[in-house]
Formats: sequence, C-alpha cells, structure tokens
Amino acid sequence: MYQETGLLVKIAYNLIIVPALYCSLKIISAFHKKLRRSVEARKGIIEKLNRERISLNPYSITILFHCSSMGEYKQIVPIAEKLAADQKEDYNLVLSLYSPSAYENIDRKKSCFKIVTYTPFDFYFETRKFINTINPDIVLISKHDIWPNFIWELKKREVPVFLINGLFADDTKMDRWYAKSFYRSVFSGISGIFTINEKHRQRFLKIFPYHDRIEASGDTRYDSALTESDDRDILHPFDQLESRDRVFIAGSSWPTGERFIIKAWKDIKDNFSDAFLIIVPHEIGVDHIYKIESQCQELKLKTLVLTEMNGEEKLDQFDVLIVDKIGILAKIYRFGSIAYVGGGFSKNGLHSVIEPAVYGLPVVFGPNLDKSPEAQEMNLINCGIIFNNDGELVNIVNSLWSDNDLYRRVSEISYEYIRDKSGSSEKIIKVIKEKTSKPKIDKRNSVTEEEFERMMNEENSGKI
Repeated sequence: MYQETGLLVKIAYNLIIVPALYCSLKIISAFHKKLRRSVEARKGIIEKLNRERISLNPYSITILFHCSSMGEYKQIVPIAEKLAADQKEDYNLVLSLYSPSAYENIDRKKSCFKIVTYTPFDFYFETRKFINTINPDIVLISKHDIWPNFIWELKKREVPVFLINGLFADDTKMDRWYAKSFYRSVFSGISGIFTINEKHRQRFLKIFPYHDRIEASGDTRYDSALTESDDRDILHPFDQLESRDRVFIAGSSWPTGERFIIKAWKDIKDNFSDAFLIIVPHEIGVDHIYKIESQCQELKLKTLVLTEMNGEEKLDQFDVLIVDKIGILAKIYRFGSIAYVGGGFSKNGLHSVIEPAVYGLPVVFGPNLDKSPEAQEMNLINCGIIFNNDGELVNIVNSLWSDNDLYRRVSEISYEYIRDKSGSSEKIIKVIKEKTSKPKIDKRNSVTEEEFERMMNEENSGKI
C-alpha cells in the first residue's frame, strides 16, 4: 500500500506540481528581477559540470553539499573545511546552490570546494543528469532545501543523504493531513537528520518516524561563527574603531528598527559623546540608503556612506557610518560593543544573533523571536534584550554603557553561550566518515555512466 501511495505521489509531483511551479516561475520572473536571474543562471548547468568534473579525483570520496542561500552555506563551511584538512583522506568536495546571490558572492579563492555549481530545477531527467555527472558518495543538505526528485533519485542509487541543521518551522505545512503523505514519501529517501535541538527533533518525527535516525546534534552556525571570528584581517575604515569603547552596530536592519535606532541615537549621543553608530541595512538600494541618510541629517547627525568615502575621512569626526556593501557584516561586529540585529519588528523573523554574540556583544532586537530559537535562549539568559521603541532602546544602552560591571557580565554570558553551543560539526563529520569508510568497488566520479561503459567495452575488446 505504501509503495502504491509513493508511486502516485511521484507521478503527481512530476506531471502536475513541477510543471505548474515552473510555468508560474517563468511568468513571475518576467516581472521579478531576482527570480529572472535564478532562471537564467541555470542555463547550461550540466554542460558546465561536464567541463569541471575533470577536477574530481576518480579514486576519492565525493561529498556533495547542497545549500539554498548564503546563510546555509556559512553553516556547512566548518564541516567542509575540516574534511578538506583531513590528512588521512582525500575528499572531492562539491557545492550546489539555489540562490544566485550566494553563487556570485562566495570567495572561490578561499573556498575548499573543487566545484561550485547551481542546483538544477527539480525536473526528473535534469536531476538524473546532475547526479550522474557528480556521482556523489554521500550528500549533505543544509537546513531545509529538500527537492523530491533529487532525494528519490539518490535513494534509488543507495546514496546516503543527510539533512543537517534540520529546522521544522512553526509555520510549516509538512505535518498537515493534506501534506503528510507527500513529505513522508520524500523523507523516506533521507538516511538521517541532524536537528538544531530536541524540539525540532520531536517535530520531524511526525513525518520521519525513525527515532534512531534523528539526532539533536546542535547547530553548525555556532561553529561557523567561531571559524569566521578567527579572521582578523585589517578591514578599513573599521580599523579606526579598534580603540573605541562605545560602538553600536545595527546589523541587517529594516526600516522600522532603523527609525527607532536613529531617533534613540540623538539621546544616546547626549549621554555618551564618544559613541559611534554603524548601520548595515539588509537592503542596500540607493533609495533606501538615501532615506537612512536623510533621517540622520534631520537630527543633525554627521553621516558617512561607506562607498562614498575616499579613504581620507576620520571616523571620530562623524556620528554615523552607513555600510552599503554586502558580505562584511559578520566581520564588522568585532569592532562593536553592542549590536542590534534586524528583523524582530516584522513577521519575517530575526537575522543572525549568533554572529555578534561570538564576540561577546550584548545583542538587542525587536519583539518577534518566533523564528529564532537562539534569540529566545539569549533573551532567557539575559544577553539578548528585547526593545519595543526608541525610549526602551535608550534605557538599555544607557544601562550597559554606564555600568561597567553590568556590561562585563552580559558580555561574558554572550561569549560563553556561543562556545557552549559549538561542536555539532564534529558529530556530523563522525557520521560522514562512518558512512564513507568502505571504498566503492568502482569510482566513476570523473566520467559519466555512458563513458564508463564505453571504456569498459573498449578495454574488453583490447582497444585500450
């Protein structure tokens, strides 16, 4: 009965759901620049992979990491780097990504991946070609980017697939009566799940009822943040702030939070004349940057925009620096003494509170913590503080900066919280090594199935 249900699910997915989703995507992409980039970027994926696969050692274990976006990519970096540094085993590390912005912003020079590619849309034959070309020994999927045909095809080939940093969101529909059969069929191809905590482990059991194959291993984002915090490269002009004690960094900010912070900053400056504000907005379009700049100027706050600097400016002559550049926020946090993380005033949820906490910064945010279990935990242990308006923010900052003992206690809690939560990468690496300890009889990572068969036929006939 289950096999019949699974077959019906696959038929419905490939004949109805996939075509409908793709047609919708094509239509919407005509009016949506970001989606259009995503569609266009996937042209010629297999051809490009065929050219790049020569870099894979045919006698090495191939591990395919799949991530949706830049955030998920950062989560798998500690695992990939430790595998790449292994002196006993040579791994072919391959990375597939869904997001064009992640694909374009990864630093290839520092990356430990031999191939970085887009994930194709989940058409059956396209997915088969993709897997044929890479021929992975094991697949790791970060967080939640599960594609049914991808999983079903890997299961058919008996390739172990693990979901890491598994997160079963409150608003997901996977466990609803109308979706449970579908997701059970998809998750039947998963070998194991590593969840971020026990709460999410219990939720996954509703669609993946295998207690021995789900482990609450923790979140690799903590390991990722620790790895990134070791990078102490000089970052101009922020290096001018090395000796400053009162630097407030508003990271991944959105308009509501920005209004509260800018309004509060005038009062904060009255109490602490040496205080400096850095705003790193989530959206860095010209119009948005102009609005932030205008709000600051209305309150007579002297403001700089990072990309407009000529290199001669002295930050101590200004009140606010607006950072209109992507990809450097995590590095900027080390120059701060208090951090604000955006997203808490909207339903979209908070951005990463882990990135500033790794440096021991007290972290403040808006009241919506539903999608951030780490922010909820930090709030409970008093190193993550909620505010609802500019007046409350002024009081929080005044308290922390006027009481050195209080600031030191909160900072220490924040610092230790990250380190206590680290270590999940090692648990996942242990499983990877167990699953790949037996070498394959035939390693065909550098050739397609058709090429391999041709070579074997020629060898048998004495041509090679």
